[in-house]
Amino acid sequence: MEYDVLSAFYDRLVNADYAALYAYYRAIWARYGCSPEVVLDLGCGTGNLLPHLEQAHQVIGVDISAEMLSAAREKAAPETLLLQQDMRALDLYGTVDAAVCALDGINALEDGQAVLETLSRVNLFLSKGGLFVFDVNTPYKFRQVLDGAAFVYDTEEVYCVWQSALQGKSCAFWLDFFVPDGRGRYERRQEALEQRVYELEELEQLVARSGLELLAVLGDHSLEPPGPQEQRVFFVTRKGRDAPNQ
Repeated sequence: MEYDVLSAFYDRLVNADYAALYAYYRAIWARYGCSPEVVLDLGCGTGNLLPHLEQAHQVIGVDISAEMLSAAREKAAPETLLLQQDMRALDLYGTVDAAVCALDGINALEDGQAVLETLSRVNLFLSKGGLFVFDVNTPYKFRQVLDGAAFVYDTEEVYCVWQSALQGKSCAFWLDFFVPDGRGRYERRQEALEQRVYELEELEQLVARSGLELLAVLGDHSLEPPGPQEQRVFFVTRKGRDAPNQ
């Protein structure tokens, strides 16, 4: 998914506390003895997390969308390296001490093989003792919150109707954007997206197969295990063996 239309309005529609997210990463790093100098923001999107990471780290941002990276470039420090890459084929110039994939980027991968390829590539480019923290939308969220839901966003720049429906192990999203043309009319733009529903046990198995070491599965912005109605969970993994058994 390259988010050709959504990239223009992402920051107006997605309300996330990136300062709190960075503080949470720091708490996880501290808990597991990681003091990263170089951090990879995998699936960095429009770059809202980058300025927070840049406060204390060298940063690399990777995203598949040229439009997203164009927005990220305006927020990132000049020295921050931004790469347009598919995370399944991640290819860095050296190792990183920590990697993060925020806001359910892993759910955007179409199947377990794609997740395995991504985790394996991250493992390859982590330095010894490096941590990879990623979060996912839970099956509970897909089934109890997103299935059949509709969300309406009304801003000065755009009016958006966001609908979703669960179809087997995939959740389809239909986005209708109505953009004012300055003459009292609206231009309609559409985009269809999809996320995969991953059971937590499936992800744990994929982590093991990738060579990464699973340290913890945590509740949303918590250092405790997730509850049964958790909508987002965080996986904390560490650099493992270099030759994963896929």
